[in-house]
Amino acid sequence: MQVCLISIRYRLVALHPSEFNRRIKYAFMNDDPYGVLSSIYDNELPHPYFNPEKIAFSKLRSFDHNNWLTREESNRTIIFEDLEYIIPDEGFIWNAKGKPPCTEKDYLITSSITDRDHMWPCPYAFSSWHLVNTYMVNKDVKLTHAQTRPYFANILFGNKKLMRNMFFDLLKENNQLENNLINLFDVYKSPYIDQGKSKMDKFFSDIEYTDYTKTSIYNVDGVAEFTSQYISEHIENATWISVSCETLETERIFFPTEKTGKAMMSNKPFIVLGSKNFLKNLRSLGFKTFDPVIDESYDEIDDLKERTKAVFQSFMKLQQQDPLQVRIKLKEILDHNEQCMRDKAWLTRHARALIDPLATPI
Repeated sequence: MQVCLISIRYRLVALHPSEFNRRIKYAFMNDDPYGVLSSIYDNELPHPYFNPEKIAFSKLRSFDHNNWLTREESNRTIIFEDLEYIIPDEGFIWNAKGKPPCTEKDYLITSSITDRDHMWPCPYAFSSWHLVNTYMVNKDVKLTHAQTRPYFANILFGNKKLMRNMFFDLLKENNQLENNLINLFDVYKSPYIDQGKSKMDKFFSDIEYTDYTKTSIYNVDGVAEFTSQYISEHIENATWISVSCETLETERIFFPTEKTGKAMMSNKPFIVLGSKNFLKNLRSLGFKTFDPVIDESYDEIDDLKERTKAVFQSFMKLQQQDPLQVRIKLKEILDHNEQCMRDKAWLTRHARALIDPLATPI
């Protein structure tokens, strides 16, 4: 007799096929048109059942990030999910007008942590959509971890921003363009970057660079795919470390993305070009960083320009060490971070803790 295995809160239990099918039936009854549950629970297993007469799921805003989705006029509890970053009651960068649709009777899953989260009108939990999706699209990727590699670091800047531009100028001034893999849109790209064979590698080799290049494409179902979330195996296999060029430069928002997630999933040491306290916040989630093997004092510097210079100094000091010995010293940390990134239940544990009590026993 065939038996199905299902993971319930980190426990593996055996289910008879009829019980598995019963749970699947209830899972399909959830009112979840945007696939919020798939960002929280394993897709291969039946999702918990949330009585659709009482609970529905929605994104907080549209995929262009500038438009709030309209909350339905009902007494149901809506569990909203947000993909990007926003400071409650301030907005910050995005052009969305008015207030978010969540109310005091709803729940919210956020992808950022801000200094004003207490202003959300409803219970909330952090669960990074970007880290989860980095895992989802790369879960079958296995890298070689060769003991010799032709380049020191991959530095995939992407679009131009102040810290990225400054760091690139420092690389250029210090003759660092040839021994690293670098891509700064509309400015500079190492030729080796275009040698990848995957669909996403081809996208980046064919893309027309402008001042601000969009890095999403639409698949045959019309769903957006974030090309930057995909690991380019030839780039990771050819480099020892990553310089993670994170999205934000303000410490008011902690917003970890695929830029750091790919490094951790690739079992890579990384240096972060981003906001103050990014590493401190990352550790608060349960990941580990690399001090004292890597000088991480830059994480505590207030001034953006001085922080950028300190990141570069850390980068240059790291090159003075044997990169293979660095990997050996950091093995436990690298393995820990990769294991965390490859465990969806761990990545989404705060969201589960928030909404699991709302599920209806079946």
